[in-house]
Order: sequence, then C-alpha cells, then structure tokens
Amino acid sequence: MTAINSREIAAIKVTQPSQLLAGLASGVTVTQSSGQPGYDNATLRIRGLGTFSSAGTSPLVLIDGISSDLNHINANDIESISILKDAASAAIYGTRAANGVILIETKKGKEGITKVTYQGNFGVQRPSEIPQIVDSWVYAEMINEALRNAGGNQQYTEAEIAKFKSGEDQDNYPNKRHYDDLIKSGNGLQTEHYLNFTGGNTNNSYLFSVGYLNQNGFVAETNHNHYNVLFNANSKLSNSFRLNVKFAGRTGTTSEPTTIRRGDGVEGLLDYALKIPNAIAGKKSDGYYGQQTGFTIEGWMDSEAFIKNASNRMNVSAGFEWDIIKSLKLTGLAGYNYDNTKYKRYYPTLVVDQTYTESPSELTETRTENALLTLQTFLNYDKTFFDIHEFHVLGGFSQESNTNSWLQASRDNFPSNTLYEISAGAPANQKNGGSGYEWALQSFFGRINYIFDGKYLLEANTRYDGSSRFPTGRRWGLFPSVSAGWIVSQENFFRIEPINHLKIRASWGKLGNQNIGNYPYQQVLTLGVNAPFGVSEKMSSGAAATVVPSTDITWEATRVVDAGLDIGLIDNKVNVSIDLYDKLTTDILYNVTASSVLGMTPSVQNAGVVSNKGFDLSLQHRNQINDFSYNISANFSYVKNEVKELATVIQDVNSGLFVGYPLQSIYGYVADGLFVDQQDVDNYPSQPRVAAPGDIKLTDISGPDGVPDGRVNADYDREIIGNRFPKYTYGMTFAPRYKNVDLFINLYGVGGVNAIMGGYVTNAFYQGSNPQEWMMDRWTKENPNPNAPYPRFLVVGGGEQQFYNSTYVMQDASFLRISNIQLGYTVPAKLVKNIWMSNLYIYINVKNPITFDHFRDGWDPEMGSGYPPARYFNVGVNVNF
Repeated sequence: MTAINSREIAAIKVTQPSQLLAGLASGVTVTQSSGQPGYDNATLRIRGLGTFSSAGTSPLVLIDGISSDLNHINANDIESISILKDAASAAIYGTRAANGVILIETKKGKEGITKVTYQGNFGVQRPSEIPQIVDSWVYAEMINEALRNAGGNQQYTEAEIAKFKSGEDQDNYPNKRHYDDLIKSGNGLQTEHYLNFTGGNTNNSYLFSVGYLNQNGFVAETNHNHYNVLFNANSKLSNSFRLNVKFAGRTGTTSEPTTIRRGDGVEGLLDYALKIPNAIAGKKSDGYYGQQTGFTIEGWMDSEAFIKNASNRMNVSAGFEWDIIKSLKLTGLAGYNYDNTKYKRYYPTLVVDQTYTESPSELTETRTENALLTLQTFLNYDKTFFDIHEFHVLGGFSQESNTNSWLQASRDNFPSNTLYEISAGAPANQKNGGSGYEWALQSFFGRINYIFDGKYLLEANTRYDGSSRFPTGRRWGLFPSVSAGWIVSQENFFRIEPINHLKIRASWGKLGNQNIGNYPYQQVLTLGVNAPFGVSEKMSSGAAATVVPSTDITWEATRVVDAGLDIGLIDNKVNVSIDLYDKLTTDILYNVTASSVLGMTPSVQNAGVVSNKGFDLSLQHRNQINDFSYNISANFSYVKNEVKELATVIQDVNSGLFVGYPLQSIYGYVADGLFVDQQDVDNYPSQPRVAAPGDIKLTDISGPDGVPDGRVNADYDREIIGNRFPKYTYGMTFAPRYKNVDLFINLYGVGGVNAIMGGYVTNAFYQGSNPQEWMMDRWTKENPNPNAPYPRFLVVGGGEQQFYNSTYVMQDASFLRISNIQLGYTVPAKLVKNIWMSNLYIYINVKNPITFDHFRDGWDPEMGSGYPPARYFNVGVNVNF
C-alpha cells in the first residue's frame, strides 16, 4: 500500500484530483493527454494493464467507503489517499479490485473552536507545446515540390508566391496562421476559491466546505466551472454509539466551440486547423470566409455552434459505530450517489462564401441519469491476550445496485441561429431515442489479522461476491488472500546499525473483475430492424437476435503474488520500500472468431490470459538542521506485460493482440532509412507500393518459406516494433524549508514507451494540410539523405508509406517532466494575529514548466492530437482564521 497525506496533497495545485498522483506513488502510471478545461483528468493505471477486454483497466475508487469517481470531489477536501496494489490489501474488495484500489478519506470536523480556512488562487494556462507551421509562401513552394516529385504541374507561380510574401492581398494571398490563432485565441485565465469551516466539542464535530473553480481555455469559448460543497458531521450520542453523516454535491458546466457536421468539439477544430493551409484566408474583407472543401476555422468560431455539458452530482451517506462491548464494534454505512448530466450540441446555418453554405441548423440534446445505492455493515473484534497475542477480526456484508438511463432528441431547420431550444426546430426530421440498464452486486467478506509479540504478522482475507452480470449458476465467486510479515528489527538478536527498522512481507491473493457489460449471458434483441412483410411487402419495424449469448461467462480473475521489504535507516530518517510482484489475469473476455455461416456475431468468451511482472521501489529521506529542513522522496517502477494466451490463436492483428508480447504493442515494418536514388530502389526488395527515391525503405524480414523472399509483404514482414504503455515510471519530490520559506518540486517520468502519430499531425499535404518546420529537413534530390527525418514531399492521400506503421514514423514517447514547482512564504504569526489570522501563506506555482523528451518538435509526448496539455502559472494564498 502507498499512502499520500494531506501535506503532500496541499503542495500540488491541480484542477482535477486524478492529477495528484503523478510522480508521488510507485507502481502508478498517470497519463494526462489533454489540457481542455473540464476534460483534463488523468488516466490512472496500477501495476500495468491486466486485461484487453471491455472490463477495463481502471482502478476502483472509494471515497469514504463508497464507490465513486476521483474527480467528483474537491482536492482541498481530501485528507489522505491510499493506493492498494497487492492482492492482500485489495482482496477485501473482491470483484472490483483486479486493477487496484484507491481509497480516499475526506476531511472531518475536529474538536475545538470554530476555525475558518480560505484558499484562493489566480492564474493563467498556456499550451505545453505548439507545433511550428510554415508560412504560406513556404507552403506554396513546398506543395510545388511535392507535385513535381509526383510528376505533376506546379500549383503556384513565382509571382503568386511573391504575393504571399508581400502580404499585399490578404484575401487571395494571405498568410493566415489558422492553428496559431486558434490555440492562442482564449485568455486561459483560471481562478479557484475554497472556504472551509470546522469545529465541535467532545460530543459533536462538523466540517463544511464550499469550493469554486472557473477555467477559461487557451482556445476561445472553451470553459469549465463548477461548485463543490461538502458537509461532514460526527455525533457521539453516548459513550458507545457514534453517528456520522455526509453530504457532498457538485454542479458544473463545460462548454466548447465545435465544427459544423465535421467532428465534435474543440479537438476537431484543432485537428482541422492543422489541415487548412495558411495560404487560405480566414475572414475576408467582404465578410465571407476562406475555405478548403468547406473547412473554415474562422467561420466555425464566428458561428453560434457550441457543445455544452452540464452535470449535477450528489453523494449522501450516513453511518454509525456501536461499541457493543469493549472489544466488539458494529459499523453500518448507507450511501446514495446520483448523477444527472445534460448534453447539448448545436450546429447553426453558416454562410461560408458565395458558393457554400452549411445547413440546415441542427440541435441534439441528451439527458443521462445514474444512481448507485450502497449498503454496508461490518463487525469488528479486537482483542489482545497475555500482551503478546493480538487479534483483529472483521466480518461484513455489502450490497450495491446501480441504475442508468438516457434519453436523446434532435431537430433541425431552426428559424434562427440564436433560437436553439428543441421545440423551435422543425418536427419533420425529428429523432429520438433512449435506453437504460441496471446491475447489482452482493458481497460477504471477512478478515483475520493476528500479531504475535509485535513482530510476527499474519492476515487472511476472503470475499464472496455475487453479480447480476453473470448467469445464475456462475454468479458467485470467491476471492481469498493471505499475507505474512516479520519485523526482524524487533528480534533481540538484531543489532545492525544503522538499520532501525526491517520488515519482510509476502502475500498471495485472488481478485476479480465484473465490469464486463450488463447482459452478456442473456439473449438480447436488437430493435429497429425493419423488414418487408405481407403481400404488399410493406416495411415494418421489428427486432432480431444478432449476438449469440455467452451462457457460461464468468469473472475475469487476477492472481497476485507479492514479496516486499521495508527498511528504516539512521533513526528512520531514511526509509526504503521494495516490492516484487507477479500478477496473472485469467478468463479475459475475448471475441472468438466464428464462421460467417453462423449468421450472428458470437459473444465474448473467457479465453485470454495476461501477465504483469515487475517491481516497485520507494525511497524517502527527511532531516532537519536547525532552521533548515527537507524532505526528498523518489520512486521507480518496472513492469513486464505479456499476453500469455489468446483462445486458440497466437495473434489477432486487427485487435492488436499478440501472444508473447505486451498489450498495446505496435505492430509494423522495420525501416532501413530512405531510398537514396533509383539504383537503391532497383537493388532493394520490392515494396508494398511502387517505390521511388526519397521513399521509406521497408525491410524484407521473411517470406512464405520463413526466409527473406525479395518482397516486402504485410503477411511476412511485420513484427512488434514498440509499445504504447510505459515499461518504467518514476518520480521524485524535493521539499526544502528554511524558516518561513518553503519550496516544493515534483518530477514525473516514463520510459520504454513509443507512439505513432498520424493524419494531419505528422503528414505534410495530407488532404492539403500544412507542413511543419521539422518536416523541412526532408529528402530532396539535392540532399538525398537516407536518414532525413522526413521522406520526399508528396501530395499524400493515405496509401503512402508514411501511413504504414514502421520504425521510421514511430517516436520515442519517454519523457521526464517537472510537474510542479511551488515557492511559498508563511507570514510570521505576530504580523497577522492582530487581523484575526492564525496563519497566512502566500505562494507562486508553476505546473508542467519543463518537459525533457525526444518527441516531435511542437508536440507533447502524452498527447496524440487535439487539445494539448496545459502549462499553468498561479499565485495563491491560504488563510486560517
């Protein structure tokens, strides 16, 4: 288990709580691929990837014991975060713990006078990276070169290129930097406020907090804002009975501009801003817009097009603790989570120019509701016999039921671009739809913990789960675990300096994953299957069975073996933790191939096995020398992921699955540079397409007989060339303090990971798109460099070799990122006590200031395309009254 305390949490300023874990916990991979307001949450993975099925690889998140979303709470309300990585600690959570468990404890009220805390910050965000796109006259020169390379005629004359350079005619010969203007069109301002009240006495305590966050993106019209509220109350009704209640709520909206019928949202706008050449105008002097086959960034941004998401979330729980006798305690907890989201997307009518109009206007609205009811009860028995035998026994029951429903409606032909309510649209083409689902989970669990003489530790857990997702005969699963520990440093014979603490531990356990869909074992009918009936063959609506149900489907199960060592050195100023683990996931759901004669799609079967083996290392050093103190921590993790079994096949290229290789493997050709000249082409094995000097040279690896056959072929000459999931993750924090000044630096990095970008991002002139500066170092007849970063320019359409997965286009996506730098100052108490303050802390903070990598210039290694991760600059204040 890895724990993160409130002090570490407070030192990292984030907009989403999921961002907190980057660099702080070993074995946790954190990926933040977007900085878009409201969608800048991070993806968390614990100890690799356990499955390739729809059951998913996300960890279970419990907030105060109730299943929830880590990003549904305010980071300022978090007291602690615990990450359960091995089966011994996670087995008590059974069917949902296969991908690890994250436990969140929120802050509670404390005995004493009422205290008020205010935290506020104000800042600005900018893109972490911006691709450098060439000017319009360079574009014109380069597309001429691309056309010449293909044996075609030039598109632009020298006189026209000169007009681009002169800037004399911005309507017809512009240098309109569509991407640069879009990515810098928003002010990027951000503000956050948090107010906390806490107090109580020996019998009652409370905490009430309210928070507000408003983010404007660095792209205009991208915005997110939300309000959080939390109320925690604890009451001691008697010496043996305690009651606690909690209410947490959040309401917010996220808005963004969108293209019109080309792709949803601001990410589509950014992608197409790469596509539209700088040689095409934005808004012209006559009020019309320049456009490329209907694509117009400026027109879309000026229009009333938008996407808006509004959400309301409520989490309510009540619990009690009853000390039946001194050693026996009964605990109960009931929780209800309710989410309501409203999605609205509007496409207006847009007159682009004299020849092209986007129409008709169209509005789509979706309403979604989700509710989760949780009931839990625990019985704890704690007793020590003869001062050396310590027992802790837990038994419990829990039940969860979830319901979800959605409803969607759309209309078009609105009378005005500013009247976008569903009833205002024309009813002729109206559409509607909706659906819903429900599931339930019932569990019995127990744990026995025995400690002998304070140094020999033994624990056994078991959980018995029943899920509605499985057929009656296979509904229940047993998930046990056992662990043992030995605190060697407690032995009388142990006298080894400078070791103060030495603990050896080992565990074995089995976990489950029930997130496989809701009705895989039932015969589900597909509605809306129309067919002709009767003599008149009139079309009638109908239903059909299109999928064969899996009547014997069961859990995906994960077995974890873990061995660890904890060491404390030099009066425990230095602490080291090492874990070795072997994690094997079996019965993974997989679509087994069936003959087309069947007439229906086969459902998923339990037919896959995936292995994760690795180690986690954590180091920490704390010390204080007079007025100077510091805390240094570091962590490193390695994981070897491998697909062990895949039904009766050894590879499924379409699904990206290969027995003996990791999940998310990259399958492609091995490149041998670029062809230098025609002689080089003639003397080399034939390529998948007709090759020419300056093209990518793909290696002939094998043939039908297992040896190179002089012909590069997709069936015999592709292999595993990389992996999209990191093998290594590491992090470090450095937190020195001198008197009232403190500094906090957090670093996070990954290694052994690759990426392939495509489309407009990495291909010049793809569907007319812009070249980028890094592409200018290309192969030419004058510079036939076989190792040039970019092949010869061509007006590409999708069949060229740079669109093939190969080592030539694959990038090293490893990086080391300085995630946070914060410099703070605590104002001396004697200066603030006269204005009713007990503490005043002022700080400046920078998030993602520097990234060290070997990725493409202008692109962040964590992102593909779309909205880039953000760099934040904040100033803030924390005040206690």
